[in-house]
Amino acid sequence: MINDIIRYTTRSKALKKLTMKLTNLKAFISTNLKAFIGIVCVFLIFIIAQTSQVSAISVKELLGLKKATPDTTENKMGLSSKKSNVLDNTEWAKSSEKVSASGRQINLDYVTLLLNNIEKQEREKLLADKELFKQVIENEANNLSTVSAAIANNLIEDRDIEFMMRRGSENIMREVYIKRLISSKLPKDFPSDEQVAEYFASNKKQFLIPERVHVWQIFFKKTSSSDKKREALNKKIEEIISDIKKGEKDFSNIALAQSEHEQSKTLGGYMGLLKTNELIPEMKDPILKLNEGDISQVIETEAGMHILKRGKLLESETLELSQVDQQIRQLLVKQANKQLRDAIFNQARKEYPQAISDNKLEEWRLGLQTNRE
Repeated sequence: MINDIIRYTTRSKALKKLTMKLTNLKAFISTNLKAFIGIVCVFLIFIIAQTSQVSAISVKELLGLKKATPDTTENKMGLSSKKSNVLDNTEWAKSSEKVSASGRQINLDYVTLLLNNIEKQEREKLLADKELFKQVIENEANNLSTVSAAIANNLIEDRDIEFMMRRGSENIMREVYIKRLISSKLPKDFPSDEQVAEYFASNKKQFLIPERVHVWQIFFKKTSSSDKKREALNKKIEEIISDIKKGEKDFSNIALAQSEHEQSKTLGGYMGLLKTNELIPEMKDPILKLNEGDISQVIETEAGMHILKRGKLLESETLELSQVDQQIRQLLVKQANKQLRDAIFNQARKEYPQAISDNKLEEWRLGLQTNRE
């Protein structure tokens, strides 16, 4: 009996505690209902955002590809109803039309043609390296597949794209045609040693290096202000010349600190190795009269006031044939290529004329100008 009373009392206390907890929970929910609902909404939005990887814009529309066929219709999130993650969806690049893969499958013939049209050194490098060879072929496979997708989605029906494709292929054909014609017309040993020697003998002036001299300067701009300022500038220049000649100051240091010729001052006044026949008269005669290492008196030109220092004078010389042999060969090949190229264009225009007149050109120009306006 006593045990039954104890059990009843214990249960009553537990029930009373549980009742109090439920009452408190009810009061909390009632008081914070709006906040509770807000937390739940935020949690649901977070879950949706984590599971949705793309925007409402269709990936296929973004890429300009055709929409999917009915059995893979895209849902409101822009994904195929079959899959929810664009990274896992391999259907989006498919076309609604079945396209024959004929001519766009990579095979031995394609790879052979590819290797035949690259430089020998690169070709040997590819064949010697298993991984590099695989990488190149995989890249080609990617390119072919992408072109197939573009064709399947009727990209070539765009007139502008079709024109640029045709023009690009025609440009390649033209250059290959011209290269082959020139190669067939030019002897393999062109230019010969005799042709190089003949050109050198006939054009020795091109290979004459004229007299040159190293020149430094300290430069001051002319002042258009008062006579006193001009006199002060002249006095300053005379003092600089005197200090340099006495060895009290260094020419390059003064040029760095005071010269107003930006290009040369950073080099301590150095103007470079100048051709004497290209020096202006006001500077040519004074510089040639100086000995190496000497400085001039002030020299006035239209630009301003100059103090010049002469460096080593290099006499004119004619280069030897051995020094310019390769230069002449490159020049002769370039000239021959241009002459043959012009001849090919002229012959082609005669055999396959294009009817173009000045009147027609002006008519086209004005018409296009009006249309664009």
